Amino acid sequence: MAGKDRQDRSGPGKSARPADFFRSVDSAPKGISVKRDRSVTDGFLITFLALTILALSAAAWANARWPGSVPTDLIFFTADRFNAVLPIRIFLVIFYISYAAYAHGPVLARLRLGFSFLIKLAGIAAIVDGAAMLSWQQADAVWPVHVQQILVGLSGLAIFPHTVLNQARLPGPCGSPVRRRGRYHEYWLISVAALTSAIGAVVALTLYGGEVEQLRNLALLGGMGPGVFLAQQFFTVQLASLGWMRNTLSRRRSFSPPVAVLIPAHNESHLIGQTIDAIDEAAAHYDGPVRILLMENCSSDDTADVARQAIAKCRCARGEVIESIIPGKAKALNHGLELISEDYVVRIDADTQIDPQSLRLAMRHFANETVGTVGGLPLPLKRTGLLDKFRTIEVLNRHGYFQVALGAFNGILGIPGMFCIYRRDVLMEAGGIVEEMNGEDTDIVLRMTNLGYRAVSDPRVKFRTEVPDSMEFLREQRTRWFRSLYHVTAHNREMLFQGNLITGAVVLPFTLMNGARRAMMAPLAIYGVVLFFMFGGIYDHPHLTTVLAVMFGMPFIMACAVVAFWRRPDLILYMPAYMAFRLLRSYYTLGATLTLVYPGSSKDRRFDPPKPLAVPAEERVGLVEKPPIIAE
Repeated sequence: MAGKDRQDRSGPGKSARPADFFRSVDSAPKGISVKRDRSVTDGFLITFLALTILALSAAAWANARWPGSVPTDLIFFTADRFNAVLPIRIFLVIFYISYAAYAHGPVLARLRLGFSFLIKLAGIAAIVDGAAMLSWQQADAVWPVHVQQILVGLSGLAIFPHTVLNQARLPGPCGSPVRRRGRYHEYWLISVAALTSAIGAVVALTLYGGEVEQLRNLALLGGMGPGVFLAQQFFTVQLASLGWMRNTLSRRRSFSPPVAVLIPAHNESHLIGQTIDAIDEAAAHYDGPVRILLMENCSSDDTADVARQAIAKCRCARGEVIESIIPGKAKALNHGLELISEDYVVRIDADTQIDPQSLRLAMRHFANETVGTVGGLPLPLKRTGLLDKFRTIEVLNRHGYFQVALGAFNGILGIPGMFCIYRRDVLMEAGGIVEEMNGEDTDIVLRMTNLGYRAVSDPRVKFRTEVPDSMEFLREQRTRWFRSLYHVTAHNREMLFQGNLITGAVVLPFTLMNGARRAMMAPLAIYGVVLFFMFGGIYDHPHLTTVLAVMFGMPFIMACAVVAFWRRPDLILYMPAYMAFRLLRSYYTLGATLTLVYPGSSKDRRFDPPKPLAVPAEERVGLVEKPPIIAE
């Protein structure tokens, strides 16, 4: 397509956007989330800081007045109880108390939440310390104190999501059928990769011990054992290589059936013209017919008119605009699914522009009948702003590396709804798109996985989507994204720890712990600074290198390696700033968890989000819409 023609056709998409175009009913679903001011998160951090200084000062004062009276951490037993390398347990206690104080709910619910946190932590600590004592008494084997601390610290990461999932008001179990049976080769694959990684780390430490130690001292491999960090990276690199090869083999055959492109749109007049234009250009590179179905969803701007003009100018795709009066992206998607007869549904957000080859490449994966959904690499629409740079680094690492690694063993949890393709019959069998909760795109992929279908994330399938250009927009987006982890997990809690689903047995629990780590990162940074500058003479750790290793460390090196692999060495210049952005991301993650609702009564904790396509049409209350407007 000629550049001039493309520029002329993008004219309808130049309408000015509303100031709060990014807000909708999906921003904070009623009943299971609340909108809270940023001051709540700020208050949490101030309270956390005050409690940290108070607790550590009280312990220091007591030991100065009565030497040896108070251990350096809340340890029941260890061979060296008064020389804990890092007061991890005190950190967890203060974090839990602060979170319970600022959680949204009545006083009784918050007291119950805090009590649950502390009882579980005390129980885990008693078990670990008791095992250490028995080891010393019965086998004369002394556990290093840092081993006990690490075990309790990891347990603390698990305690947080476990308690949140049991105390907050969250979606109830979806009840979707689980037909997937155990795939032993998936566990075999990750076991072999883990063993190979451990051997590789040992060999590296043996042959290059001096160099590794120097890197460790520079806080690049972590402060509590470089072997662990080396093994983790060897493990991920192996799986990413296997995932890349699997994607290459999966798209080797041509496959071009008719497809329907479903676009939910709410206040998107500023970009919808370019979005439709990009779809038409992708249709020109695709051998099958392409039909666009734009679901205009309660916009206050002229989205429908702009979309109608853009569709009328399409050369290779045909389409129609349907306006509905009931707000909600999921409602619009379900309405559109009922109007589609094609076997494959391409879901595209209204602010997303796909590359010309993306549709052709993505559809090739469906030549394999076990593939249920396909996604790609969501690059920023622009490359000029600082947030665009950060998002590019984030995307290349997440979707261009880790997501590919998960695909090696069918461990992909979700495909971003910005651009993904579904088998319509599997989508309908799973019950359609769940409504009135966050994370509906991840949720449907998990339910399709339960039916035995594979999700594919292919970074060769590229598309570009709008990146927040203001802190308010960024906060709204990330709050919605991070809160969705708990909505989706609660809705699919029946798959947790199921051996026949590697996503439920391994990936989802790991993701929950990683989400807890991310929420704790900003408080941990405050904690480390206080320890280093105010109590450095009391604790042997944390040295500054240890703090830097926990906050940055190996992720810095791997992020640089990934962007270099993707031929974006210019992004390395922004990497230090990106590491700081990770703290902002942690701040938003913490804020997202504080928007969850904790009811006063246990009977009010369950919320059943509607799945309208899971019931017969004659029993369903459908959307009320205006007649479809078809662009010839």
